Amino acid sequence: MATREPNEHEEEDDTVNIVLHEPGAEQENERPLLSDVTPLEGFRGRCQTDSGVIVRLRKNPRLRKRGTARVVTLLLNDNDLDLQGDIRSKLPSVRIRRYTTSRSIKDRRIDLQRINEGRYVRPRPFWERYEDLKNRNRMSFRNVAKAVKVSTLERIEIQARKWHKWKMKFKDLRQSLTVFHGTLRGIEGRYGMAIMTYFRFVKWLMFLNFYIMLITFAILVIPFAALSPSKFDDILGNKSLPAAANVSSEVYNMTLQAVNCTQQYIRHTDQVHGSVHTGATLFVDLIQGTGYMERSMLFYGAYNNRTYEEDGHQTVYNIGVAYLISVFSSFLLSFILIIKNSAKNMKASHGVEKSVAQFTNKVFGGWDYCIKESRAANHKKKVIGGALAADLAEQERSKRLGLRTWVDWLEVWGMRIVINTLVFILLCGSLALIGLTTSKMIDESNGTKSSAGYTLFYQFVPHLTITLINLVVPRVFQKLVFFEEYKHETQIKITLFRSILLRLASPVALMVMLYHKLLLEDDEETKICGNLRWTADDDPSSVRCWETYVGQQIYKLLLIDIVVGILVVLLWHTPRRYINTKYRDRFKLVRLVGPQEFDLAKSVVDIIYAQNLCWFGLLFCPLIPAITLLHNIIVFFVKKVDLFKNCRPESRPYKTSKSTSLFMKVLLLSFMLAVVPAGYIVGKIQPSQSCGPFRMYGDHSYRMYHSLVNSVYSWNKAPQAVFFFIGTGIFVVPLLILLLLLMYYYWVLGRGYATKEEFALEDLKMEKMDTKFLLKQINKEKEELLRKDSDC
Repeated sequence: MATREPNEHEEEDDTVNIVLHEPGAEQENERPLLSDVTPLEGFRGRCQTDSGVIVRLRKNPRLRKRGTARVVTLLLNDNDLDLQGDIRSKLPSVRIRRYTTSRSIKDRRIDLQRINEGRYVRPRPFWERYEDLKNRNRMSFRNVAKAVKVSTLERIEIQARKWHKWKMKFKDLRQSLTVFHGTLRGIEGRYGMAIMTYFRFVKWLMFLNFYIMLITFAILVIPFAALSPSKFDDILGNKSLPAAANVSSEVYNMTLQAVNCTQQYIRHTDQVHGSVHTGATLFVDLIQGTGYMERSMLFYGAYNNRTYEEDGHQTVYNIGVAYLISVFSSFLLSFILIIKNSAKNMKASHGVEKSVAQFTNKVFGGWDYCIKESRAANHKKKVIGGALAADLAEQERSKRLGLRTWVDWLEVWGMRIVINTLVFILLCGSLALIGLTTSKMIDESNGTKSSAGYTLFYQFVPHLTITLINLVVPRVFQKLVFFEEYKHETQIKITLFRSILLRLASPVALMVMLYHKLLLEDDEETKICGNLRWTADDDPSSVRCWETYVGQQIYKLLLIDIVVGILVVLLWHTPRRYINTKYRDRFKLVRLVGPQEFDLAKSVVDIIYAQNLCWFGLLFCPLIPAITLLHNIIVFFVKKVDLFKNCRPESRPYKTSKSTSLFMKVLLLSFMLAVVPAGYIVGKIQPSQSCGPFRMYGDHSYRMYHSLVNSVYSWNKAPQAVFFFIGTGIFVVPLLILLLLLMYYYWVLGRGYATKEEFALEDLKMEKMDTKFLLKQINKEKEELLRKDSDC
């Protein structure tokens, strides 16, 4: 070891060079770094190596003691000491990343301090920087360009900070004024993010239905209620009849036929439901949508054209075109909002399921910091502990699966085939039962008069069947999936898929059976006024406005869903909570059953089912968005009371971000299932001539969309040419190609993100391997040092 002390001429020098020669030949290739050098009092800096070890240190200005501040001593007593250090920490990328991080933290602290103080530094304009460069004689193209860049970026940064500050204030104000903001925060603090996500989803559906309701009211309902009756209403009131000389014979015949069909329809409803109403009959009409409800603005059949005066001339407000525009606008708005929300949730759920540190993530990242109550915190602890125990059991199960023979796998796959066959039979049987009860409802009494109670029961049989099936069959699916020996996450997904399939198929089966019984006929001449089941006036089973009849069935489904949701809470969850609270300590069975769990997945599937009914009914029941909005509000508060009073969170809930993304996909699927029948009805099925805004057209080849086409023919030539050009192949084919290219672009982008995620996971795996290796090396060095100490 050699040391070098400064002389008198070097007192003001900033560095001290010390050369250490190797004590032995075995250290010729060792290159000690700064992390391995003993910290020196009064000096800081770096170390370099050459033939020997050259340590270059800068003097610490805080230590001014003469004689001690410039003396350096390095002791390398152990010849076998590992001086390699952490080489990765000396890499330029690591040092740059560390410098950038520290700098960003410092800048963030300064920004927060300036924001809190309300003080912003005025950016120096370019002319000041230019004068400064001239005064310092540093004029050059590079310096001028840098001055322009810095001055511009500073001004942009200051303006962005101001805008961000006002944006955050506006966001806080908007959140404080948001509907149910306090309720959602209370649920989040008491039960965490997973439960709050469901209520936020219900709130989102509330606003969706509110927007649809606004569109329907603005385009259809308010104009129909506010404008004056049309000539058709005067004709129905026997006030006038169009002279054959004033109109073409075709229009005259269609108008006369529509008047006759409408009068027969009104006479039929009066004879069947009576003209005298009591409290019981009014209640029956309310829950069935018949009687006075049937000819109200709630259903399709009440709407026809309206007139308004403009400059002394009466102008017809085409309700048929308004009807189609309101339905199309509602579907378009729903589609845009669903896609937007799905994309946002996809960002949150990207890469959630894959993890290279399963137990570490649960221990260090599994806590929900939104919880603020001790009871919820204790429950969350139990949930995390249960999840860890379940994951350990799943790991043991995976090990046992690796030891299975081909005979064991044949047994498992045989059991899965049997259970899937049983599930298929249950689904087919449920749909067949729905079809059978629907057919029985339509054919009820077969033209003969029956008692009022018997008739009322049969009118609700298919709707009660659908509700009962949706309550019982998903529970059977939950029990069957345990015998298939899937992972827990896979079990949840399979059960959800089967329950969703049943939920969405139930109204589809109802609509298919209604189409088969009311509209499916090869010979159009057998229809009377556009209806296949047109019978005698006093026949209760006669269907004289098939659109209103379909709307009544959807209305009853939605009404029963509201009532059943309330009754389940009152007659099942509340008594179960009471029994569990009072007799938990007495009976083991009560303690084993426990309180009711809040089934998050089932609750979301139920609310999606109600929204699916809303989309199905848009064409037949214009006020159904308002009813669905009321349904959402009732469900929100009933579920809130049920959660706070009767239920506890699930012991192993489905992942919040992943579930939200899955539920939005299911909502999109249900939306598509509702759009396809509506498009088919508008484009392929003849409307009724006895009701609705399209009753004026008696031709069998007429369809609903023809009213829009006829309206376009009345436009000027320029907009008419634009409209028809949109429907030509010259416009549609390039648009489809552009959409396909856009879809391909986003598909490639998604694949790139997936590949990037795979690389990131591989990097994490390599980091884990490096960590294990380094820990192994450290333990090895420690053991070696302990062994040498013991030898000494």
